[in-house]
Amino acid sequence: MRALSKGIFAALFALCAALPASATDWPTGPVTMLIGYKAGGGTDTKGRVLAKILTRELGQQVNVINRAGGGQAVALEGFKNEEPNGDMFFFGAVSGITLNPQINSALQFRADDYVYAGGLTEFQVTMVAPADAPFDDMAGFVAYAKEKGKIKYASLSPGAKIVMQAIARQSGLEVDYIPTKGGRGMVQLVLSGQVDFAYSGGIHARYPGKFKTIAAVSTKRLGNYPDTETLIEAGYEGVAIDAPTVVAFPKGIDPAIVAKMEAALKVASTDPDMMKISKSINMPIVYQTAAEASQLVEESAAAITIMLDTIGYKAS
Repeated sequence: MRALSKGIFAALFALCAALPASATDWPTGPVTMLIGYKAGGGTDTKGRVLAKILTRELGQQVNVINRAGGGQAVALEGFKNEEPNGDMFFFGAVSGITLNPQINSALQFRADDYVYAGGLTEFQVTMVAPADAPFDDMAGFVAYAKEKGKIKYASLSPGAKIVMQAIARQSGLEVDYIPTKGGRGMVQLVLSGQVDFAYSGGIHARYPGKFKTIAAVSTKRLGNYPDTETLIEAGYEGVAIDAPTVVAFPKGIDPAIVAKMEAALKVASTDPDMMKISKSINMPIVYQTAAEASQLVEESAAAITIMLDTIGYKAS
């Protein structure tokens, strides 16, 4: 009888061991944070601090891998097909999810292919001009541009050009688009006086006294510039590209895993190391719950659709 009992116990133990771990036990091993930019940038810098905090909060090592290219499109295209088991999550600017598939028909992912566990920080995307420009807001800029006849604009990405095209279409402006590579190229063009106006992802904040913010390129006012109106507030229907950083999982993820990550992100939002790095790179903490991040993604994608329709944009 004792031998039989031992045999039954051993069989039950083996059966339990063979069952998959409950999502409430997640994570049971190392987890990968996927970042769609090169190492060393603002998102990567913030992500590596976040990884250390999540390692502590989740009780398992969180490792960072970078898959750069296409404004995060390379990372997101492959991420869509990852197993929804919590082994990998995406951390990055939501604009890569909401804008890319609407301007590139070759991409197979869409915003609803992912489940959002929350938001943490926000790029301060604004329209900027030299500090000595003879205008301070969009109304002043349009008056200046019409008096000048044609303005020069630093075009550093497809999104940046689309925003200006929408503004020009709705205001009747003539624009020369001066192509440049990345934020540093934009800074050089503005500070050298080669352009009148530009789109900035936030790099302008590193040059205090050199730039003025004219309008926020977002559906809501930005944390660093609460007194700067949005383009929508200035009368430009649907002209907005939100760029908070979000954490996302592939569709099909267990809600219990999402809830655990949401709670960990809330802790990270008040962590001293996160607050310190956010201040140093001028990317303020804007914590969002899973529900709030999901709503923002939906609203942002809809605003981009309106903006593209406004300028008659056809995905390539």
